[in-house]
Amino acid sequence: MKPSKNTETVAEHYGKLLGLEEPWEVKSAQLDLLRGRVEIEVEWRKDAGVACPECGQPGVRHDHAPEREWRHVNVMQFTSVIRARVPRCRCVTHGVKTVRTSWAEPGSHFTLHFEAFAVKLIGACRSLTQVAELLELDWDGVQRLVDRAVARGLARRTLADIRYVGLDEKSFLRGQSYVSVMNDVKGARVLEVTLGRDQAAGEALWQAIPEATRLNVEAAAMDMSGSYVAATHAQAPQAAIVHDKFHISKMFNEAIDQTRRAEHVRLQAKGDDTLKGTRYQWLHGVVPERKQAGFAELLEINLQTAKAWCYKEQFIEFWAQPNAAMGEDFFAKWFRSVSSTRLTKVKAVAQTLKRHLTNILTYFVHPITNAISEGFNSKIQSIKSDARGFRSFKHYRSRILFHCGKLDLAPILPSLAASGLTH
Repeated sequence: MKPSKNTETVAEHYGKLLGLEEPWEVKSAQLDLLRGRVEIEVEWRKDAGVACPECGQPGVRHDHAPEREWRHVNVMQFTSVIRARVPRCRCVTHGVKTVRTSWAEPGSHFTLHFEAFAVKLIGACRSLTQVAELLELDWDGVQRLVDRAVARGLARRTLADIRYVGLDEKSFLRGQSYVSVMNDVKGARVLEVTLGRDQAAGEALWQAIPEATRLNVEAAAMDMSGSYVAATHAQAPQAAIVHDKFHISKMFNEAIDQTRRAEHVRLQAKGDDTLKGTRYQWLHGVVPERKQAGFAELLEINLQTAKAWCYKEQFIEFWAQPNAAMGEDFFAKWFRSVSSTRLTKVKAVAQTLKRHLTNILTYFVHPITNAISEGFNSKIQSIKSDARGFRSFKHYRSRILFHCGKLDLAPILPSLAASGLTH
């Protein structure tokens, strides 16, 4: 049988698969069966000129950098590697610079195709250890891929349309160790992560976004932590402070639970187990149907816990008021009612809300919450659990941004059209 006119050499075949562009060409492709490895040797055509990678101006070929290797996606079951000595250009303006390759980003030990595949794999797997096994890399190699992907995504993202942000804290190491997180409320993405939860950490969050974007932010949702408020006043003074209703709800739940525990001790001393095993019924936003009858009976009993719960439920109506003036009026009536009780824990919450009422009423102008941050809690906790904790803040930050930042993480692959693989 006569060979087809379209028959191409192995070198030409690999050149197309790699998306090589002139003057790069495949010199050879060798299969090492014993090592399970394909080595593709690439070279810059000897008669081709060079240009400075900084300014693009033609220069003089100075020499070649030492031979390097780049890991490529596997061919069949074989590990694939590209080897090349990259020419260096002598530029009048920038001196001697290494020419950029078409198959990898500067400084990377992996090809663009390999990094694109790795990004998908990292997003799909529960831990980097799993990814390392599948890619036949060590853990540090996979972490470098994560770091590169995040850096790539941060460089590409746009922040011009951000009007509302949320500031919140997340646990980091064991004990009193925290990080601060800034979220794009409408975009449902994490913008930045900083170490600590003091004012400096809050200011670092604001400084991580461009000044033009920062000054366009209309409001920021946060808890009543003075550090985040001070950081916002310092770095984005035009932004309204909106104390987050999810944190307020958490304050109420803690007050109810403390009231229940104290009352449970008093009742048990009298041999009364009425409140035994009822903790989560008081903390549920909606009581499960199978427990509604028993919970209704608890509400009929003259319990301090039931009274505390009712005041929490009454306050939910605050958020439904049509404007700030009516919200303030509702709060004043609710506050007077709570103040006349002996519910010390709920009264303490009421006093806290009164001190911060100005920044609670801003909700009626900017109806935003940190709900997206609460949603990220489970995802971040899963990241921590899958990694079995983090000792490095840098790694913790990059992993959060990788999975929660909605970043464009993959590299831009060489055009197949340029390689002749499309019609």
